[in-house]
This record gives sequence, structure tokens and C-alpha cells, in this order.
Amino acid sequence: MDGKDRQFVTALARGLALLACFTPEQPELSGSELAKRAKLPQPTVWRLCHTMLKLGVLVSVPGDKLRPGLAALRLGHSAIAGFTIAELAQPHLQALADQFSGAGAVAARDGLDMVVLARCESDNRLLMNLRVGSRVPLATSALGWAWLVGAAPEARGAAIAEMEAKDATRWGPAKREFHKALAEYAAKGWIINAGILHRGYNTCAVPILGPDGTVPYTINCGSAAVTLSPARLRAEVGPQLVALAEMLRHGLSPQERRPRVA
Repeated sequence: MDGKDRQFVTALARGLALLACFTPEQPELSGSELAKRAKLPQPTVWRLCHTMLKLGVLVSVPGDKLRPGLAALRLGHSAIAGFTIAELAQPHLQALADQFSGAGAVAARDGLDMVVLARCESDNRLLMNLRVGSRVPLATSALGWAWLVGAAPEARGAAIAEMEAKDATRWGPAKREFHKALAEYAAKGWIINAGILHRGYNTCAVPILGPDGTVPYTINCGSAAVTLSPARLRAEVGPQLVALAEMLRHGLSPQERRPRVA
């Protein structure tokens, strides 16, 4: 940083550098470990840590170590709340798409459709032509099935009744496979849609459950059947999507718990 920047607060920058040393793999560090990682003098580190201990940003733990406290946790939650679920999910879905030569998406329900809010693709040319704003049917898509399996029984029943009344052409042939997917969700936490929305295309999807029991979003990852088999979806993709949905659930802001789509 330019030493001539009179607005730059060095002490604050050093304190933030110390907080950045803590990671999920190493949530507890000693003063000497912090000094080494941040490349700061030991006396400086102790003064900064003393201040953050007083403020609750750091707390002491056995073994003469420190870890971030509740004050730091509140800052993290505030930062997460500033992002939309689509923004939070994007890098993770892109990583999954690249790993499995497929595509991933975030979607929200709008009537008898699911509207794509974010879309990530690998360089595989055998992918469905979807983009942000695209709509796929609740009745036959993996994103739609994820909404149905995650919804409360009453909400699911109402949606099924609506599909039977208004979208029977699609729902009728699909409902037997959907009920198999519902059973798999109950056992594993994900659904598999193999060739239902599009012949020769396999997809795994999971719901993101809101704190009020609704399903504000669903996420998926899929690819052409020649690229991604149902067995691989179950063994590798499903567990990763379940973990991602759990992470994203904690990032739901009050405004996003009932999303509105155009």
C-alpha cells in the first residue's frame, strides 16, 4: 500500500490481516502462529489481539490459542446477506459443471414453471440450451422435481393437483418416475431425472429449504447421458449438491425467502 495514502489506517489493515489468517481448516491459532502468517512483529500482534479480545472479535481457547468470536461471526453473516443466492451459488456451480463436463443452475418456481436465475456451463457441447430467464416445466424438469420433493406435503399436493388439471400431458407420463425420485430424496437428499425432461440428458437436483419450510430455490447439475450416467450422479454429484444446498440455505436473506420472478 502507498505510504502516502493519508486515509489508509494501517492498524485496521493489520487487524483484518490477522482475521484473514483463520480458516475452516485452522480455526484456532496462537499469537506466534498469527505473527508468522501475517508477517507482523509479535508485540504488534499481541496489541491487536488484546483489542479484538476486548471487543469479542476474538476469543481465547485452551492451549493459549485464539479463534474468531461472535462479533466476527456477525460480520460474516452480514457479508453473506449482501449477496443473492444466485451470486453465492455461481462459483460452486461452475466448479461442479467443470468437474463433470456438464451444467448447473439455480431456479425458482413461477406457477407451473421453474425460472432459471443462474446458469453455469462447462465447455461440453452436448448441453441443453438454457440461459438466465429460461423456463422449464415443474412437471418434468429436475429443478421442478426438486421443488416438489422439498415442499411440504400440502404444498406438493396442491402443485400436483394443478399439474393434473393444467399440464396433464406432461405430468401424466412423468409422475411414476417422479414418485421414485421422491422416495430417493427421502433416503438420500437428492433426486435424479434421467431422460424425463429431455431424452438422453441426466440431471441431479436438490431443493434449498427456507426457514419457514418453503422451497425458495432449487439447484441442479447435469449433462448428456453419454457424459454423466445416473450412477455417477448418485455417487458423486448428489452428495456435493446436498452440501452446497445446505451452505446456501444459511445465506438466505429475509428478502430471498420468498423470491419473485418475472
